[in-house]
Amino acid sequence: MSLTRLTSAVIAGTAGLALLAGCTGGSEEASPDNASETRTVTDATGAKVEVPTDPQAVATLHYAATETLMDLDAPPVAQGEYQDPAVPEEWLDELEAIPTVSQQEPDLEKLAETEPDLILSPNIFEPDMIEQLEEIAPVYQFTLRGGDRANWQQRVEEVADAVNRTDELDELDSEFQARQKKLGEKYSEVTEGTTIGVVSSFEENSAYLWGSENMLGTILSPLGFDWSADEDAMVKKYGKAEQGGNKSGTVEPEAQISLEVLDRSLSDADVIFVNSDLRGDYDSLTKALMDSAVFKDLPAVKAGHVYPIGKATIAGYADADYGLDLAEKAITEYQKD
Repeated sequence: MSLTRLTSAVIAGTAGLALLAGCTGGSEEASPDNASETRTVTDATGAKVEVPTDPQAVATLHYAATETLMDLDAPPVAQGEYQDPAVPEEWLDELEAIPTVSQQEPDLEKLAETEPDLILSPNIFEPDMIEQLEEIAPVYQFTLRGGDRANWQQRVEEVADAVNRTDELDELDSEFQARQKKLGEKYSEVTEGTTIGVVSSFEENSAYLWGSENMLGTILSPLGFDWSADEDAMVKKYGKAEQGGNKSGTVEPEAQISLEVLDRSLSDADVIFVNSDLRGDYDSLTKALMDSAVFKDLPAVKAGHVYPIGKATIAGYADADYGLDLAEKAITEYQKD
């Protein structure tokens, strides 16, 4: 069955049924007037998109959008895949009940069956895929890759704007920045003059560097830390525009390197933070990196100053707050030494 016929069949099969509240954080049914009203927004690609003023059934095609909706207490009706350890434990039951309609690419049939009135898509799919998605519902593309990738707060704001929930987002952002300021003031004697670096691994026999201008930079630098100049230099040297599915042509502030040059990447760091899940645990590739001789020979590692930091790819305020939790724990442990 073609997508057009599939979509038509879904619509015909549900004619006359009221849309259930799926993205308002409540259980009340939308009024007919609100359900039909639309507004025009500009997405991350510069496209003008006509979206529902009060969307009732939002589908996300990547967890980066799902987390923002969960942060806003507005769960989607369909979602991109996620890994259990990478989401807050208190969300697991709710997320497990939401259909997964996208992995590497969207499953168009499953997506249509969820009857979304708005689709939030990362800016990674080809135009023909976007056109097929638009046959199901309006598509708003948010920033996942490209030159603005590091600005996770911009991406979160894009998602909130698409679903008309920016007021609630402003509250979350104010609370987060106030917490950063409080921690920075509380631990300034420890963080000021302390140099940090962040590393992870996504392939065997390699390391992944996160420069000061990446997502964790916005989490950790405001606490008063100095960033590893060695790491920033290696990110600038080895960063490539095409890495990690980036199709923007713009180099992102991160880089995959060979273990052979890891000693020149983090030797000036007093503290090394390592990418972990939201339980503070490392995956097998990261464990292999940490077991390597070159990693163990780094000054910070020899001194015992290696700590988990949560996700280096911040999907929303749940991730960011967890990063602050682990940062504070690391600061207190480092302070004891």
